[in-house]
Amino acid sequence: MSDIYVVVHIATTCDESTTYVTKDATEMIELAWNVVDATTLSSIHLDSCLVRPVNTPITPYCQQLHRISWEHVRNAGSFKDAMTKFDNYIQKNLIQEEKEFSLVTFDVSKLRVQLPREARDKSVVLPPYLQHPRVFDLQNEYIKWQRTHPEALSYTASSLSNIITALEVEVENSDDFVKAPSSSSSTPPPQLNNSSSEPSNIEPGVNSEQQEQQETKSKSTVNLYSKLLIQLAKKSLPSEEHSSVLVKPYDSAQDVRVFLAERSKILYLSNLPADTTQSELESWFTQYGGRPIAFWTLKNLEADKSSSNKKKGIVGFAVFATHEEATESLSMNGRALNDRAIEVQASSTRVLDKASDLLTPFPPSKNRHRPGDWTCPSCGFSNFQRRTHCFRCSFPASSAVAIQESIYSNNHNLGSLNTSNSGHHSNSDHNNSNNHHGNNNHNNRSHYGNNVPFRAGDWKCEVCVYHNFAKNLCCLKCGAAKPVMNV
Repeated sequence: MSDIYVVVHIATTCDESTTYVTKDATEMIELAWNVVDATTLSSIHLDSCLVRPVNTPITPYCQQLHRISWEHVRNAGSFKDAMTKFDNYIQKNLIQEEKEFSLVTFDVSKLRVQLPREARDKSVVLPPYLQHPRVFDLQNEYIKWQRTHPEALSYTASSLSNIITALEVEVENSDDFVKAPSSSSSTPPPQLNNSSSEPSNIEPGVNSEQQEQQETKSKSTVNLYSKLLIQLAKKSLPSEEHSSVLVKPYDSAQDVRVFLAERSKILYLSNLPADTTQSELESWFTQYGGRPIAFWTLKNLEADKSSSNKKKGIVGFAVFATHEEATESLSMNGRALNDRAIEVQASSTRVLDKASDLLTPFPPSKNRHRPGDWTCPSCGFSNFQRRTHCFRCSFPASSAVAIQESIYSNNHNLGSLNTSNSGHHSNSDHNNSNNHHGNNNHNNRSHYGNNVPFRAGDWKCEVCVYHNFAKNLCCLKCGAAKPVMNV
């Protein structure tokens, strides 16, 4: 259990679209935090720090969302200054006092994805507790609380206003937090600001001095998150009836320790677009020098095409040939795929094994299967025509073609040989009998006319007469064992 909760809110540059600020180029413009005693649930310290962006503008949309203008940050410190100020407080008041603490936030991706990515881009070394944070996700903790409170099931965690209502948090001007900014598509393109430029994005009728004196929304936002935390903690008593709430935070450091200890070759991916394909992931990793040998997603998530899931994104795993290659690709955390900043975190074989029953390949392409594309008979993976070996298991394409041709040519004969299984499908066999006979001559010609020679060591299955290569210890078609001697 934590002695202290450090509730954090990070405001960043942003845009309604990715026209002026892409998802992997956002910059922190204010960091606000509120320290809450885990025992008394009282606020100990509230503070914030403005940051001047150097690569992206404060767009009209961003200004409406955070109530932060260029006038607020014109004379603010750098990203490194903000990290130093925050770390000085944590070191002096928590770490030196040997108090165990956990971070708490409503948007966990800002801590796990945006912050490390910006630190790498700006060559700033984050303190360990920010590099691999131990953090409670307020939305996730609320979902855990809901499991024992059926009266709140209609108030889903997808809406901040729902959580405020369900936890009975008193908030003045709640629209400031739950109402989306009006469209900024009609506003002129924002310009990058510098110290000598004229201020931009100033509200009509408000001069720069008045705007600079206006309070930003970050402190009130982190104060709201603190109230949600406190109410959640109070409503989770007695603890025996809420054994999972505010007990087990996301611990990135623990994941990294396991990753290093077992020299794992597996990375966890989240916030992927719902229609992500294998080809897109291949290209994305190649762009940053990564060469995974396999990708997996989860069946139930991949099949869920609901609008809520599309908004939230899906998860997956990338498997590499070596531990070193996987480690190098951890630096892709926060890089954008299409219009999403992807979370890339260390994982392990233990996690992959637990999810084994749910794993399924990503679709090879958004397009339909094209002429020349081939399906690997060894692992079932769909490959593009240009591949000479299976992307997942390295099975040779020439062998796959021979196998597919042999399967089609022997389809009719196989039905009569496997009589013990055909009874279960008698209806379908009768319904499709015309199709089988209609294609029989064509398939036989394909079999005897294929250009894959019978080479030394190759063998023919005694059960289904399938042509297997010398390295196959069992028939790739019916699974029968390789005979001791070829006849």
